[in-house]
Amino acid sequence: MLMRPRSSGRIMLKSKNNKVKPMIFPNYFADKKDMDTILKGSGTCKMGPKSDKKAVVDPRLRVYGIKGLRVIDASIMPVIPAAHTNAPTFMIAEKGADMIKEDWGMKA
Repeated sequence: MLMRPRSSGRIMLKSKNNKVKPMIFPNYFADKKDMDTILKGSGTCKMGPKSDKKAVVDPRLRVYGIKGLRVIDASIMPVIPAAHTNAPTFMIAEKGADMIKEDWGMKA
């Protein structure tokens, strides 16, 4: 999500009548820097094999090189899906909780 976009849109009234919908010009990504920023932000703690230099966490969500630390959120997605990330994030959290229980010898 772009927190401080450079692009800005506008809303114009078509009429004084409050039942007439306004004209909306969102102007998304009018500033090239907004698009560059959003493209660079597809995942910050990518999950992947140790051989992948961009991977931060292993398949069990453990951070490479830091014992006892996991990342269990949407940032581990190597590629952001072309849909809302809410449901996949819940799945990552549930699976991460199960992995922690397994590692501690508890039943999931």
